[in-house]
Amino acid sequence: MSTRPEAPILDGDLREPKTFYHNAAYKTSRVAINLEKMKLLKERLADCVRQEGVNYIDKCEQLTKRYEAVVRVCQWQAGENQRPRNVAGILDKEKEIKAQLREEGAAV
Repeated sequence: MSTRPEAPILDGDLREPKTFYHNAAYKTSRVAINLEKMKLLKERLADCVRQEGVNYIDKCEQLTKRYEAVVRVCQWQAGENQRPRNVAGILDKEKEIKAQLREEGAAV
C-alpha cells in the first residue's frame, strides 16, 4: 500500500505513466483533504450559528469566509466558472510542455 504523495512531480516527462498517475493521486488526495476540511468547517459554522442566534452574521463572519474559500477550492472541474488551481506551478509547467510540443511538431 503506497502512501499519499506529498507533492506533484514537475521534473521530467509528464507524459510518462508513473509521473501521470503520481500527479493524479496527488490531486485526488488534495481534493479529499479539502473535502474533509469543508465538512469540519461546515459543522463548526452550524454550531456557531446555533450558539449566536440572531447575531450570527457578525459573530460567525470569519468562519463563513473560511468556509466559502474552502468551497471554492473543493470544486472539482465544476464548469466554466471554476478558477484554475495552480498547485505548485503545475499549470504553468503544463503550458510550457504544450508550447514545446507545438514547437517540436512545427519543426518536424
